[in-house]
Amino acid sequence: MKYFNKKNIQFVLATVLFIALFFINADYLKGAAAKWIAIGDLKNFYQEHGCEPEEDFGDQQQFGLQWHQFYPRQDNQAAKGFWIGVKNYDDPIGGKTFSHKVVHCGPRPRPTIEEDEMMPIPFPSSGTGLKMYGRIPHPQVYVDGAPASDLRYDDVVEVIDPDLPSDRMLVNKIHTEVGIDVTRKIYAYSHDDYDDFHIMEYTFKNTGICSQDETVTHNQTLEDVYFHWQFRYAVCKEGTVEGTGINFRGDPGWGTIRDMRWGINTMNEVIGEHPNNPREESVYPTDNLLNKQGFGEAEYFNNEVMRAFYSWHGKHSETAYDNIGSPNVNGYRADGRLGAYQFVGVVTLHADKSASDHGDDLDQPATAIKIESNAQATTNNSQWNEDRMKSEYEQYCSYGYPEKSQAEQVGGGYANQSAGVGGGGFSQAIAYGPYTLEPGDSVKIVWAEAAGGLDRETAHHVGRQWYKVTQEGQKVNVNMPDPSDPSNIISKTIEGESAANEYKNAWVYSGKDSLLKTYKAALDLYRNKNLDLDDQYPPDPPANFMVESQGNRILLKWTEESETHPRFQGYKIFRAKGSMDSNYVEIADLNVTDGSLNEHKVSGADLPLQFSDKTAIRGQVYYYYITAYDDGSTTIDGKPIKSAPYWTRTNTGAHLLKPPSETLKDIRVVPNPFNIRNRNIQFSGEYNKIMFLNLPAACRIKIFTERGDLIKTINHEGSGDARWDLVTSSRQIVVSGVYIAHFEVPENIYDENTGELLIKKGTSTFRKFIIIR
Repeated sequence: MKYFNKKNIQFVLATVLFIALFFINADYLKGAAAKWIAIGDLKNFYQEHGCEPEEDFGDQQQFGLQWHQFYPRQDNQAAKGFWIGVKNYDDPIGGKTFSHKVVHCGPRPRPTIEEDEMMPIPFPSSGTGLKMYGRIPHPQVYVDGAPASDLRYDDVVEVIDPDLPSDRMLVNKIHTEVGIDVTRKIYAYSHDDYDDFHIMEYTFKNTGICSQDETVTHNQTLEDVYFHWQFRYAVCKEGTVEGTGINFRGDPGWGTIRDMRWGINTMNEVIGEHPNNPREESVYPTDNLLNKQGFGEAEYFNNEVMRAFYSWHGKHSETAYDNIGSPNVNGYRADGRLGAYQFVGVVTLHADKSASDHGDDLDQPATAIKIESNAQATTNNSQWNEDRMKSEYEQYCSYGYPEKSQAEQVGGGYANQSAGVGGGGFSQAIAYGPYTLEPGDSVKIVWAEAAGGLDRETAHHVGRQWYKVTQEGQKVNVNMPDPSDPSNIISKTIEGESAANEYKNAWVYSGKDSLLKTYKAALDLYRNKNLDLDDQYPPDPPANFMVESQGNRILLKWTEESETHPRFQGYKIFRAKGSMDSNYVEIADLNVTDGSLNEHKVSGADLPLQFSDKTAIRGQVYYYYITAYDDGSTTIDGKPIKSAPYWTRTNTGAHLLKPPSETLKDIRVVPNPFNIRNRNIQFSGEYNKIMFLNLPAACRIKIFTERGDLIKTINHEGSGDARWDLVTSSRQIVVSGVYIAHFEVPENIYDENTGELLIKKGTSTFRKFIIIR
C-alpha cells in the first residue's frame, strides 16, 4: 500500500481546493450576465434580463443590496421579480388571443431566452444586454506591485464620458414577448450624500418586437398594461447567519433562527398609499414603540406625500431575546453587536400619467401589496397558462391597495406568525398602470432603491450596552432617542430587560429616519437637479494610488488629478489595522492651507505625491485609502465634499519589511543555487523568484551573465529586501548558468536619527549565484 506523505497530502488538499473553487465559481457565474455598481455605500449587481431573481447570480440566497458595503456580509436582498401584464393580447407566438398575458422575470427562476419572455438586447461592445458608462475611470490601486482594489472586478466600465451627470450609469435593454422594449438606466453616485441609493429609470416602448431575433412582431395597441416589481428583502446577512462558529464561507454565525436568512421575519411598510388623502395617524397599537416612532404616518417631500415602502428586520417568536436589530447573543464572539440595523426600500420618483401626458401621476404606483414569498405565483411562471396569468394580473398587478400593509397587520407582533405567512415570509410588490400603448408609444417610470440606518459604530455600541444589561445584569448610563420625539436625544440609566429593549429598539427604529432622508435626497436629485450634482461634485480621486511595504516605513504614492478641481483643498489618508473592514483612522491631512501638501510633492516622479507612514509597527498588516476634499464653500454647513473611500481602498495588506542594513558585507542571494525542480519549497506560489537580502536603504543592483552581459538593473530603496522574477530587462526568462549581481550605493546613506554617515556613495560589492533549469 502506498502511504500519503506530507507532499502528497499538500497536493491532494490543493486539488480539492481547486475543484471546490471551480464549482463555486461555476455556480457563481450561472444565469444571466450581470454587472456590479460598487462606487458608493450601496452596492448591488444587476442582470441583463432586467431583474435579479433568487440565486440566479451567486450561490447564496441573501446576496446583493449591500449597505454599508464597506463591511462584509451586509447583503439585504433575497429575490426580485419584474413582470409586465397586458389584457386582450393577440399573441403572434402563441397563435391565440389571451384575455390576460403576463411575461415574467423572477422572482424565481428567471426565464430563458428560448421562452421568449424577457430577452436581453446585446450591446456589441460587451456582448451582453448591459453596458456601463462612467464619468471617470476607477483608479489604479496597487500594493507592493500587485493590483489591490475590489473595483478591478466590481467596476467594469465600457465607456468613459466626462459629461455624464452620475458617476456611473448602467444601461440595460431587453425585448419582451408582448412587444414592449425595456430600457433600464441605473444611476449611481459616489458623493457621500447621494451614495445610499440607485435610481432606476425605465422607458417602456411598444415596438411590437416579440422575439430575440426580432423576426416575430405585432402592430397592435396594448391595453391595460401594468409594470410590476416584487422585492423580497432579508435584513441583514451579517445578523442572520445561523450557527455559533464560522461557516464554510467564512461567515461568523450570529446564532439566529435559520429562516431569518430568507426573510420570514421581514416587515414591509407602505407610505403614501393615498397621496390625496394621507393617513396622519399610525395604526399600530398605541402602547407600542413602533407607534411612538411614527411608523405608518405620512411622510412629505416639498409638501407632497412620498410614495414609498420600506422593510426591516422584524420580531421572530423563536428567539429567547428581543431580536430587533439582531444582536449577537448566541453567535461567534457574542457581545451583543447589532447585525441587522438597516432599513431598505423603494421610493417613486416619477411615473408618466400616460403615453401622451408625461406629467407625474401622483396615483402611481397603482398597486402596493404583500406577496407570500413562497406562493405559487413566485415560481415556475408560465406565459402560456391563461388561468394562472389571469390570477397574476388581477391579484398582483392590478389589485390596488389592501386596507393595511403587512407591517400594519403585524403591528407589534411577530412577523413569522402573521396571518398567511409561509416559510419564506412576505415580499413587497408595487405595480404601475394601467397604460395604453399604441405602436411606437412609450412611458417612463422612475424609482430609487435605497438603504439607511445606523452607522456601524453606533450599531455596535448600542448592541454592547444592551448586552451588558440583558446578559450580564449590569446597570448602564446611555444616550438614546426620546421614544416620543426621536429627534431628541436623552440621557438615561437603564437596567432590566424591558428598559434595555426599549433603548436598543429606539436606536434601531431611528434608522427609518435615515432611510427617509435618503429618499428625499433621491427625490431632490431627480426632480430638482435633473440628476446633475453641478458644483457639488467632489474632487476626483487620484488616478493612481500605490502602497509599498518597506523596511522602515510604508510608502504611499499617488498622482495629482484631484488638484484640477476648482475648490481642491487637500488629501486625507486613512489606515486600518488587521483587516480591510476594521475601523479606519485618519493618519494624515495634507492640505493647501497649512502648506503641508507641498512638503509631500516629489518633483519629476511618476507618482509625485508621497507620504511615508513611519508609525507602522513591525508584524502588523495595514490597509489604506486616500480621499481628496474641497474647501466646503458650496455646502450650507461648510462641510468639505470628499471623494469616496471605495475608489482607493486597498484590499491587500501592507507591512514593514526587514529593515535596511547599515553595511554591504551581509548581502545574500536566496536561494543559491536556484533550482527549478525545488520551486515548491523555495517560494510557494512564486516559482520564478530569488531574493536579495540584507540590502542597504538605497541600492542599484546590476545583474550580469558570467561573460559580463548586463541583463537586468533593479533600483531598490526602502527595505533590506529586494526580489527578482528571473526575467531580463528585455522580458526574457533567464537560462541556467552562473550570474553575478553587482550592488552599488547611489547616494550617501545617513542614520535618520543621528545623521551619522552609514554608507558612502559609490560603495559596492558583488555576489555570484547559480540558476538551474
